[in-house]
Formats: sequence, structure tokens, C-alpha cells
Amino acid sequence: MAGQLHCQEGIVAHRGLADYAWWQYGIVYQIYPRSFQDSNSDGIGDLPGILSRIDHLVDLGVDAIWISPVYPSPMADFGYDVAEYCAIHPSFGSLDDFDRLIAAAHERNLKLILDYVPNHTSNQHPWFIESRSSRTSPKRNWYIWRDAKPDGSPPSNWLSEFGGSAWTWDEATGQYYYHAYLKEQPDLNWRNPEVRKAMLDTLRFWLDRGVDGFRVDAIHHLFKDAQLRDNPLNPDWRQGMSPSRRLIRTRTM
Repeated sequence: MAGQLHCQEGIVAHRGLADYAWWQYGIVYQIYPRSFQDSNSDGIGDLPGILSRIDHLVDLGVDAIWISPVYPSPMADFGYDVAEYCAIHPSFGSLDDFDRLIAAAHERNLKLILDYVPNHTSNQHPWFIESRSSRTSPKRNWYIWRDAKPDGSPPSNWLSEFGGSAWTWDEATGQYYYHAYLKEQPDLNWRNPEVRKAMLDTLRFWLDRGVDGFRVDAIHHLFKDAQLRDNPLNPDWRQGMSPSRRLIRTRTM
């Protein structure tokens, strides 16, 4: 706690912590559930495991715990490929387990923060499955679909964070879809008001269960250039640097 107060000494000196919201000065402890504590000996950490160690977290003197994604997911990106925003992956437990955890946290004056993944879903999310079903699907515009260039190449030179083109060809509907990360993580189209409403509804779902806040993942990717203009080459890129840094991502961040 001394280190935290030192970092905030200007706040403390001028006004005092009582004048600030908890998230402006509190100590946040991140938990990666898969490896934190396994409660049922299946080799995977879970929500009951976190609950069993909650007094340890209190003893550490933290103000909040931030839990990495526990939503249903095929785990192509270890939970950051969300297949359902308003549920718990069975490996981590159940919504009842979550409710017990948040109740226990609040009894101990701990805040609970969830990871929120708004930029993309899993390609197994029902929204994307429907979007991919045809060009006339009501959810087609929930994601970023574009025609190929006349030569059949992707619509732009945009690169994935994990290397290679950020565009994947869909044979069934004859268009490319955009993904800032893995091809299993198609980007949502946040220019679509239906997407915005649906994603805000997911926040309301968790807030209604008592969640105190969210850590927002990959928000810098949320909007892309509507004209799909190419990113410029990065003159400072060298071998050994991330392949995605070959370009200056002015059109995709």
C-alpha cells in the first residue's frame, strides 16, 4: 500500500483519498482464472477456486480483483474469443458460482472487475454464425464484410496483430471478413447501432449482477477506416520486430 500511496502522493497531499473514486487510487489484483486455483482437480482453475482464496486476497490489502475472461469460448485465444457474453464457461463454473464469488467479495469490501471484450467475438458466436450464413442475413452488417479487389486479393493491406493478413476469405458467401487478431476472432462493426445496443446490454447484464467495473480489452481497435484505405509502410520496421509493425496502423487504430 505504501507504494500505491507514494504513486498518488499528489492526490493525498492536496485532497485526501476520500475525495476520489476507488478506481482512481485502489490496488487492483489481476486473476487469470485458468491457472489461479483449481477446485475440482480437473487441471483448470475456476471460480470456486478463486472463492476459496478470497481471504488471501483480502490479506494482501488489495481493493479490487480483475478477472480475465470466464465467458464460454472455444479458447482459440484463451477466452478472448467470446462465444457468449452473458454466461460462464463450464470449465470455470456457473453463474451461481459467479454470484457466490461476487457476494463474498462485497462482504469483504473487495470490488470485482470483469474483462470486457468489445472489439471482436469468437467465430463460433451465434451472431457470427448467422452473419456468415448469407449476404442477406439480418446480422451480416454486425461484422466487417467486404468484396475482394478485382484481382481477388484482400480489400486492404491491413495486418493481423498475430501476423498475416487481417482479412479471411469466406468461400460460402464470397467475401472477406476482417479480424484484428486471429481469424477465429472476427471484428464487430461498431458503426452499426444494433451492435452498440447489444454490447451495451451485455454490460448491463453484469452490472445488474453486481459487477463493479470492467477492464476493456483491445479498445484501440474498435473503429477502422470506413474507406478501407491501406496503412502506410513503417520505415523503422526491422527484422525481429512484430510482423504487424511493418505498417503504421493509422487506418486500423
